[in-house]
Amino acid sequence: MALGFGRKTNAVETQNTQTDGVTTQHHHDPGLETGVYGYDVEKNDRNSRKMSRVAGPIPGVVGDSDADSAISVGKQVELEATNSIKYRTCSWQKTAALLFAEYICLAIMSFPYSYSILGLVPGLILTVVVAAIVLYTSLIVWEFCLRHPEVRDVCDLGQMLYYGWRWVWYLTAVMFLLNNTFIQALHVLTGAKYLNTMTNHEICTIGFSAIMAVVSFICSLPRTFDMLSKLATLSAFFTFISVILAAIFAGIEGKTHIANYNPDPSFYNKVTGTGGGDPIVLVIPAAATTFVSGLNAFLNITYTFVGQITIPSFIAEMRNPADFPKALWAVTVAEVILFSLVGAVVYAYTGSQYNTSPAFGSLGNVLYKKVAFSFMIPTLIFLGVLYASVSARFIFFRIFEGTRHKGNHTVVGWASWAGILAVTWIFAFIIAEVIPFFSDLLSLMSSLFDSFFGFIFWGTAYFRMRNADYGSGWVKRRGIRGVWGFCLNIFIILIGIFMLGVGTYASVDSIILNYQLGTVGSAFSCANNGLTAANPVPLKRTALHDLHVTNGGKMVPFAGYTMPVQYSDLSVGESHKWTRENASLFDVGHMVQHRLSGPLASALLEKVTPSSVASLETNHTTLSCLLHPFTGGIVDDMVVTRLGPELFYLVTNAACREKDCEYLSSQIEELKTSNNSITSTGIGGGIDWEVLNNWGLIALQGPRSAAILADMIDERSDEFDINSVFFGTCTFVTLRCPGLEISPKVLISRGGYTGEDGFEISIPPESTVAITKALLKMAGPDKLRFAGLGARDSLRLEAGMCLYGHDLDDTTTPVEAGLSWVVGKQRRVEGGFHGSETILRQLRPLKDGGSGVERRRVGLIVEGAPAREGAEIMDLENTDAVLGNITSGCPSPTLGKNIAMGYIKQGWHKAGTEVQVVVRGRKRKATVTKMPFVKSRYWKQPNVMAPG
Repeated sequence: MALGFGRKTNAVETQNTQTDGVTTQHHHDPGLETGVYGYDVEKNDRNSRKMSRVAGPIPGVVGDSDADSAISVGKQVELEATNSIKYRTCSWQKTAALLFAEYICLAIMSFPYSYSILGLVPGLILTVVVAAIVLYTSLIVWEFCLRHPEVRDVCDLGQMLYYGWRWVWYLTAVMFLLNNTFIQALHVLTGAKYLNTMTNHEICTIGFSAIMAVVSFICSLPRTFDMLSKLATLSAFFTFISVILAAIFAGIEGKTHIANYNPDPSFYNKVTGTGGGDPIVLVIPAAATTFVSGLNAFLNITYTFVGQITIPSFIAEMRNPADFPKALWAVTVAEVILFSLVGAVVYAYTGSQYNTSPAFGSLGNVLYKKVAFSFMIPTLIFLGVLYASVSARFIFFRIFEGTRHKGNHTVVGWASWAGILAVTWIFAFIIAEVIPFFSDLLSLMSSLFDSFFGFIFWGTAYFRMRNADYGSGWVKRRGIRGVWGFCLNIFIILIGIFMLGVGTYASVDSIILNYQLGTVGSAFSCANNGLTAANPVPLKRTALHDLHVTNGGKMVPFAGYTMPVQYSDLSVGESHKWTRENASLFDVGHMVQHRLSGPLASALLEKVTPSSVASLETNHTTLSCLLHPFTGGIVDDMVVTRLGPELFYLVTNAACREKDCEYLSSQIEELKTSNNSITSTGIGGGIDWEVLNNWGLIALQGPRSAAILADMIDERSDEFDINSVFFGTCTFVTLRCPGLEISPKVLISRGGYTGEDGFEISIPPESTVAITKALLKMAGPDKLRFAGLGARDSLRLEAGMCLYGHDLDDTTTPVEAGLSWVVGKQRRVEGGFHGSETILRQLRPLKDGGSGVERRRVGLIVEGAPAREGAEIMDLENTDAVLGNITSGCPSPTLGKNIAMGYIKQGWHKAGTEVQVVVRGRKRKATVTKMPFVKSRYWKQPNVMAPG
């Protein structure tokens, strides 16, 4: 039999006979005689394709005995003819409905995003190519099942495919059940997203997830695919309506009413995710498209099509498996048309700037968004139901094979069926709510499992079947067909290996990076995940954004900006070590730069910080803190630089921009009022305050930094010596920059956030990109490379540096934070700054009437797994006593140990104290350690102390 359509199936004939008053039913099926129920190896026509079995029956796995494990389809139909529950009943039309429901799902609405990355033409071509490959491999699955009609699911197939090895069956079973359960969990979360969208977050998201799980459980109860096919038809129909409505609504809104539309084309350079101007539709990929983003778009399309894992289960319940290609071709043609049409139309109206995934979020009209999304609810329920049913069937058949409970309505049978389903949905709910990096883990599972179930298995199946038909020399015997088949299936296997390797690496790397950035969510979160939730403030871009993307930067949200976390040339650990050994360039343009001037500028800083600003020399810098009145809590940490008698330059954290600006504004107003120095100029009499928006700020860090910067100094500054600029000092210099007609003066400050020698360079907006490019080009990649947030975080932790929002907050004083050194000597005597009463009392020993502190920031070396933010610090002896919490932690690339910092009770803060830290539910030994963990290498002026 060739890979084509089967013949029409005749109906089963039933005859009743009476003997001694007893009526007996006799079932006769013409299909058993005509051979329409699949392929009969013994009766193969010699003129048709050979259809040899790959292997003999699998003892103890797919049948009650070796003899009946290879039972024909017709015999299976005959044996269950008297059962009240019949499984071999699906027509090809009903199977098509199941396939439609599996493939025509919410994932369609992510195609516009993929097209925005790949470009419209390559995206459409890739859609057709992937569909063709999946169609071809699905036909291979079908042919394999025809040869082996006893196969009930992909686990049986896997064991038979790999020479009957039992461990393959177990491994396949684990992947099979995990894959299905994770898909169920995804639909629990997506259902909660739908309910949040419709109700505007009426209840906790956990409640919506529970409701979705219960509804899905009830819909999963039908025992056969024949019964589920009715729900599948409804699901596919409503999904079709949903995506068509989305495309229609996008057209009705036009290009100027989509979500987040901004008519200003220049807005594109400042805000990520939306851009500005009319939607930009790319025919081919943008020049700056990175390999990682392109790979993600490719995988997004591929994962939508891959679904062969359920095909053996569907075929196992078809009355005439020979008809399966009819269902497959119908679904594939519909997929290609619908996916391409909807993806292209929505992308054409939303462009690369405004599209979202799923695309419902791109609709600007909330009513349109809700209406289109509403028609998706049957699919949100059914697809999870389908995978739950496949899993339950796998377990149920193996428990009750050969018993009356499998094919009849018994209490034991139905109770067991419902119980198995309940367990799968409970696990799905828990997985969806407990695993804090669920989306990344789902991507990881897809890379691991779809590589096998979508490609590797079926390329192998082709080789096994052809070898069984023609022997070991089948490639030569079949001529050009053999060579073509060999090459094509090697290519299919390589695709699977590529997904397994590169896809898995990308998923694992994403999980690690999210942990390092602290963006991993919390378990059982009530947060609103609906599409109509308040739109987040658009992420800003630094002036170097496009340069990061061009250089392979992986961009992530951070402090209201899209920032590079790492680059394609180095891993986070490699970038960390590169900085310690060479030099790295960090974009810190998201930080807030301020210029403060006027007669009262010094008085303001003396009031809001504990530093001796009045005595700070010109061109000198100090780390300080903005403080809350009375409590002395830290509003933010900042760098203060004196540029003149009445001129200061400040740098504060991007995450605190709004809070800091409100704070400074109110403090200036108070000072203005108290000094009665109102003038007609400046924000307040005697003070001018300016936020240097759009100014560039880059950090050149590492032992080669000084030499690299010295080579950039303008030749007219021959008398300038870079070594005369020590840690904590600054100066203005002119840098040589071939891209600029007039090179501006820039402010270089010696210091940084890594513990290494280095400089922070403040650059006017119009020169930031040119100067950064010049630095990279003149130094060369053997000396200087870009580094991202990942390396910056591990470097600062090794240096014992604090990160506001983690190691510092509004409730923590400088004394508790181990920053007592920021309190100037004269300020300790005179006070007069916000919170001075509290802070000075904390500084005084108890014997002198001081209060001391109840907790202190300390460093820790942790054994075993790394401790993350929030982990509890416990007493080593009294295991129930909580001593404090971890605020930052990571593996140290330099030391090869797990380091952390946190707050611990006074008395346990001394170096060498042994404690325990609870990491992933396990208590691990830790030792309090002096910071910095790695000795700092600042270029310091003799007899001048540097922090750490």
